[in-house]
Amino acid sequence: MSKKEEDFIENLNLSRDISSEFAVAEKTIRTSAKGRKYLDITLTDRTGQIDGRMFTPDVETVHESLNLGSICRIIGRVSEFPSGSGKFNMVINILEELGEEDYVLEDFIMASENNSDELVAEIRFTIKEIENIPLKNLLKSFFCDKNFTEHFYNAPAAMVHHHNYMGGLLDHTVEVLRICRTACQIFPDLNSDLLYCGALLHDVGKMKTYTYGTGPIRFSEDGKLLDHLYISCEMVKARMDKLEISEELSNQILHMILSHHGPVSYGWGSPVDPKTPEAVALHYADNMDAKIKVMFQR
Repeated sequence: MSKKEEDFIENLNLSRDISSEFAVAEKTIRTSAKGRKYLDITLTDRTGQIDGRMFTPDVETVHESLNLGSICRIIGRVSEFPSGSGKFNMVINILEELGEEDYVLEDFIMASENNSDELVAEIRFTIKEIENIPLKNLLKSFFCDKNFTEHFYNAPAAMVHHHNYMGGLLDHTVEVLRICRTACQIFPDLNSDLLYCGALLHDVGKMKTYTYGTGPIRFSEDGKLLDHLYISCEMVKARMDKLEISEELSNQILHMILSHHGPVSYGWGSPVDPKTPEAVALHYADNMDAKIKVMFQR
């Protein structure tokens, strides 16, 4: 049985009781200001995501038994917090994991609302305008590869937080590219060929980081063990080696990928600080796009 229209997350804009189905995308045990432990759960459906909180004496047991990616029936209350903010979350009273026969899968598969043909055309135009031949050939080796593009254009960019839907990786990549274009207009000394190449390739590993298309987004085994930064570098380096791209240029591209989550001190996953103008520009473009997208998605 499909969800009721008023119970989709995009329509949860009034304080009220609710009993409906949601996918579990993230779970964390937190402690309230009064010292009480509770389960903080990110819930999703095909229209968005919402934070849920469950106060229960056996919080550790519930946390351990709750499977990420599972579809659960949630009974609780939608509340606006803070009052008058227009931001809604959910207090969960009862949570029950469902079997496949108890829900309609399409209710939980999010997809991009953008015109993918237009985004793909923007990538192709960018590759055409790049003057550096080794970089142009590197990008062609990816984006003229039908097997690669079939996966890349449909992949999500995350399991939670930003662009966590089918086609999200394409959306995020082109949005970062657009921000980088503006940066090059403001700072004309930036190497635009290098920066655009980094923008298009910085997250290619995400297509192998998640499983998707058959329900809620989950981490793949590679994603759990290796992370998308390493996977992206591995994919790009393999093609650069085949094209015999110089070590100096290869290191510039790999450095941008490895450092695009910002300084190591941030703890966001980069193993090295951004050390070139293009790496700094890519980091801030990526971070800006992710942070703004999160605000709109929530």
